[in-house]
Order: sequence, then structure tokens, then C-alpha cells
Amino acid sequence: MTTIYIIRHGKTDFNEQSRYLGSIDIPLNSTGKEQAIKVRNYFNDLRDRDIDIIISSPLKRAIETAKIIKPDNLKIVPDPAFMERNIGVYEGLTKDEAKEKYPRLFTKNITRIFNEAPTGGETILEVQDRVFAGLNKIKEIYQEKNILIITHAFVAKVINKYFNPQISEQDFFNFVLQNAEIKKYKF
Repeated sequence: MTTIYIIRHGKTDFNEQSRYLGSIDIPLNSTGKEQAIKVRNYFNDLRDRDIDIIISSPLKRAIETAKIIKPDNLKIVPDPAFMERNIGVYEGLTKDEAKEKYPRLFTKNITRIFNEAPTGGETILEVQDRVFAGLNKIKEIYQEKNILIITHAFVAKVINKYFNPQISEQDFFNFVLQNAEIKKYKF
């Protein structure tokens, strides 16, 4: 059986400012680095859970988290399948700024429509296809392995849906993986 540990990257300044982050490539802040160290210590304390591979979103905040967590004997495999959802014109904005700049999109609640996206961004279905393909590849290639995937909040929702396909739309959106939080799944 393959075990996958999904870890959301450590905190960034944009997380602390409640900004839409999306595909913007920014590093961890000091809190995020401390969170990643705690995750590393958690895995160091679990000697019976040797990690075979670390797969990471190629965005800085995820790679930086992975570098802090990783044991010396492992390499990090960047995989764009696990990048955060590109949310187009919303990226870098707070909710209030998005509401002010793009009132029609905001009123439509565009980030929660499965087959539409903010201008220039990805739909939920596009992200789902990308993430599901990445998970299927892992399932095929890394059988009977323990895998860390360093990823992002929205991608974590999609991964949760992959392992729980029966969840409702409300449960999909209510699922939240906090910064540096770990969620375990098995194939």
C-alpha cells in the first residue's frame, strides 16, 4: 500500500495578509520556515515512517518547505501537477480588493464555479484534471512507497476529493489544510 502525506507549504506574507496567492511565486516568511522545521521534526520522530520520495509544487514556497523538511538522502522532485490554482486577475488581491476591482466576478462567486475561472485563471475542473493526473502517475510509479507531497491549499481540496469522491460540493470547499498541516492518504 502506498502512503501519501499531503503537506501544505509554510506560511507566507500573503497568507498573513489574507491575499489570493495562486500562482504568484513568493517565499516563506519566518513563521513559515518555523512551521516547516516542526514538520521536519514530526517526521524525524516517526522512525517507522521512512519517506521514499518528496514531490513538490515547483513554486518557491513549496520548494522551500520541502528543502527544510527533506532528509539528506532524498531529492525533491518538482511536479507542476501540484502547483496552486492560477486565479488570474485575483492573484495578489485581498477579498475586498477583488470585490472592488472585479464586482461582477466577485458577486458571481467565480472562484467556486467548477467550469469558470477568474479572467486569466484556471477553472476548478482544469485544476482537478491536472491534480488527478499527477496522483494517478504517483499511484502507478511509486507503489508500496511513503511519499510526501508539498502543495497548496486549493490543491489539497482537490486531493481530498480524489480520495473521497463522494463528498458534496459544500464539503469540497469546507475542507481546509492549514499552512504546514499534514494529511495522510493511502492508495
